[in-house]
Amino acid sequence: MRFPNQRLAQLFDALQNETLPQDELARRFAVSTRTVRTDITALNALLAQHGAQFILNRGAGYQLKIEDAQRFQHLQQQTASPLRVPRRIVCAIY
Repeated sequence: MRFPNQRLAQLFDALQNETLPQDELARRFAVSTRTVRTDITALNALLAQHGAQFILNRGAGYQLKIEDAQRFQHLQQQTASPLRVPRRIVCAIY
């Protein structure tokens, strides 16, 4: 799956294997809790066609809920390549 931005890809990756509260996610990604909620909404829109969604469990945090294992497995095979973090390249022009 192609994510609209790197943060969504990283958020998806972080929440695949653990449940995390929005405060922790906000700290990890240096954004507000409102941005975390907006990003989760965006991820859920993307994941809807792949049989999964992130749900909020009060007191625990966001966790991945897989509703259609076969469709989600297909998504995982598509995103199996490691995430690439872009590096800033500085060029000096003389």
